[in-house]
This record gives sequence, C-alpha cells and structure tokens, in this order.
Amino acid sequence: MLFMSFLASIGLVASTFLLGLFFAGLHETRAESESTSTTSVAFTALVMLFVAVCAAFILVEPALINPLWLQYTLMAGAPLVVGYAMRRALARSMDRSQ
Repeated sequence: MLFMSFLASIGLVASTFLLGLFFAGLHETRAESESTSTTSVAFTALVMLFVAVCAAFILVEPALINPLWLQYTLMAGAPLVVGYAMRRALARSMDRSQ
C-alpha cells in the first residue's frame, strides 16, 4: 500500500505539472498552427488529467498530508501553477531574445 501511495503521489505531481505546461502553451498557439498538433496536445492533456484524477482518488484514504485540502493544494495546485509560470516565463524570455 505504501508503494502505491508513493507512485500515486509522483503521478499526481508530475501530471499536474505537465497540465500546467500544456495550459500555458495554449497562449502560444497561433491561427496557422496545424490541427494535428492541437489534437495531440489536447489528447495528451486529457491523458494527464485522467492520471491526475486517478492518482487523487488513490490518495484519498491513506492521506499523506493532513488535512486533505492541504495535500491536494501542495501536490496538485502548486505543480500546476509552477508548470504554468515556468512555461510563460520561458516563452517571455525567448520572445525577448529574438
């Protein structure tokens, strides 16, 4: 059970971080972008969302951090915000360098 909680916590943090990166990438899409790349990004985002929800359900009973709202804030909310901020900062720095 401990191993499953460990894997679920890593999956929750990683998937929400990647979701943050994908959400920030939505600001960077242009009208001339191909629909296939948009479809693949949307599919990947849906898979990451599915992984995050499944991992969140696994971590309900053996709560790693009490209270439960703090656990989800630290393990899902913080990586989501960090991923979003990192992608936006990277895009901004790349725009300045060009």
